[in-house]
Amino acid sequence: MNKNKKILTIIIPTRNRVSYIRKIISVIEKFKKYIDIIIIDDFSLKYQRIELSKFTKTKKFIKLFLLNDNRGQSYACNYGISYAKTKYVWFFDDDDYLKKETLLKVINYLKLFSVDGLLIPMRRIYKDKILNYTVPNKKDHTFDSLKNSPQKVSTSCAIFKLAKIKKIKGWDEKLFGGTDTDLFLRFSEKNKFSILKTYPVIVNFSAPDRVTNKFLRQQIAKIYFLNKHWSILTLKRRIYYIISFILCFPILNSLKSKLKIFS
Repeated sequence: MNKNKKILTIIIPTRNRVSYIRKIISVIEKFKKYIDIIIIDDFSLKYQRIELSKFTKTKKFIKLFLLNDNRGQSYACNYGISYAKTKYVWFFDDDDYLKKETLLKVINYLKLFSVDGLLIPMRRIYKDKILNYTVPNKKDHTFDSLKNSPQKVSTSCAIFKLAKIKKIKGWDEKLFGGTDTDLFLRFSEKNKFSILKTYPVIVNFSAPDRVTNKFLRQQIAKIYFLNKHWSILTLKRRIYYIISFILCFPILNSLKSKLKIFS
């Protein structure tokens, strides 16, 4: 393979977070020779769209698409997929962050090995305090395992072969919560994940307007996900979803994260 041939497209859905975009692009742009960057603005406020357009205008290696309606992360990711031309895609949340060493290691790995999917470590933070650190393993991300328990990392920590993502028809645009869980489950049915040990992706749980912090949206998503995958999920997983709906786990988890910063 030509060492200068682009192998990876990083797809970043965003809404009203220009400051976060500036931060992550400052890392990614160092590798523009090897990757494509697609940013999909999911109908931000006018001044945010203007700032984002100004920021990307001089960066020819970035493709920016401005949606005329707020369609959600899944639609934005699928929109990005339709323009991706590289062998692999990486769906990266605009409020997450990674070191340049991590991206370099991912690029080099993808040049050497052909994989269906690649997982890397995750560090969750809330207002700069570490909540947890997760190093994924293959065993927890097989189809049989994901039918019984959720994935251990988010899609910001996962790289997918473009052809494989297209084969499962991308993200479910009817789902507005737990989208990562749905994607991992469907992808794992016919594909295998490999693991790369490197510096973790920093997943920021304190950023405003995170879907994980929207209670009603999460509850509706649980019902949809359970109905969609009822025949696939194990009894244990079904019971968990029912209990989490009744006991309002999204609120409890949010409170737990906020209390942990004071511990």
